[in-house]
Amino acid sequence: MKAELILKVVLPPLIIFAILVALTISKVISGWSMYILWILGFVVANLMVTRVTAKWSYQQRKKKRLQEQKKGQQK
Repeated sequence: MKAELILKVVLPPLIIFAILVALTISKVISGWSMYILWILGFVVANLMVTRVTAKWSYQQRKKKRLQEQKKGQQK
């Protein structure tokens, strides 16, 4: 994986959870709102990571398919 992709995968969840930790420690959020925000944070972070990795995987498969087609045409 490229460093750019790793940053796209790691950075957004890290920011989300850093904000949630800061809000929880400073007691801005507590009780049910804390639970709801943490669950939403997990869901959003997972969706972001899934989107980036799926996009990367699709591009890799497309690239591989094009290379195989070029090899097939050269024979």
